[in-house]
Amino acid sequence: MIRFGIAGIPLTSKGRTYVESVEDAHLLGMNALEVQLLRVNVEERPAAEYSGLRPVDVDSSIIVDILRQDKNGNYKSAGIDTVIEEADIVQELFWNMARNYDELKEGGDLADELDVQLSMHAPYYMDMLSDQDIAVKSYNHLKWTLIIGRAMRAKRVVTHTGFYNGSKKDSLERSVKIYRAMSNECKPENGFPYIGVETSGKTEIFGTTAELIQLAKRVKSIEPILNFPHVHSITGGSLIEVSNFEALISEFSKYAKSDLYTEFAGVEYEDHNELKLDAIKHGTLKFETLAEALLNYESDMTIISSSPLLEHDAQYMNIIYLRALSRKFAKKGSGKKTVA
Repeated sequence: MIRFGIAGIPLTSKGRTYVESVEDAHLLGMNALEVQLLRVNVEERPAAEYSGLRPVDVDSSIIVDILRQDKNGNYKSAGIDTVIEEADIVQELFWNMARNYDELKEGGDLADELDVQLSMHAPYYMDMLSDQDIAVKSYNHLKWTLIIGRAMRAKRVVTHTGFYNGSKKDSLERSVKIYRAMSNECKPENGFPYIGVETSGKTEIFGTTAELIQLAKRVKSIEPILNFPHVHSITGGSLIEVSNFEALISEFSKYAKSDLYTEFAGVEYEDHNELKLDAIKHGTLKFETLAEALLNYESDMTIISSSPLLEHDAQYMNIIYLRALSRKFAKKGSGKKTVA
């Protein structure tokens, strides 16, 4: 099965909430939605007013961690699967798309009912390899996205890693340690989404195809995410022939968590760096060629439109794929011999 979806709220959506986005995606004929964790604010505050409650019971915010004093007086994470005590400190996340855990569950229930596969994208600016405080902030943003993703029953959380720090080899080693720690903290077997690490579209950012494959080999719960315009940009426009797409799909499929998760858009690039994403009709990256490559692909795939035209291009990609499929079946039918 090939699923088509979008990254973010549909452009034609009148509502701006997570639940409304799920419904609108379905009404637009899509069966996948990548929810984006944007415009969030996290505050730490005394937990006295929530004492005796669990985070899922709080209706005014999404509590993403409970900090509790140990015997030495140091505040440590107690997780969110516990009852809040009066002396605790809570980390509250305020998000414009959902107010509390009830709304996250509601959206997940609706997605199941409508057969809309959910994923999430962590904040786009991530710098987890840095030696500065931004690395801790980026790590926490990924953790919070995984917590929210679990509540809405998203299958995966997609993230960028950030800028190289030192050599590429050193950056890979650091990435392995970071993602291994996060995978141990937020294990898929405990209901958390898989961590999907996205290919990079810029030469100064970690995430070449080779790096992601090495990362997936060494951290088994990591899924490499195939962003076609990013790969096309960083390789100087390598995705031209059907065989180019087939080779790339074959490599990433080895590490996919059931369906192969991909993103597509038109793209402008220069000197092996992405300049901007564009409508799929523009540029040298052609969905028509990818559609031909998919005709012999026998596993499940999700294709997310990251085009500026979002749902328009998701629908258009679906049409192009169905046309290619129809031509394939027509050729098979015309090749059959008639029996007198």
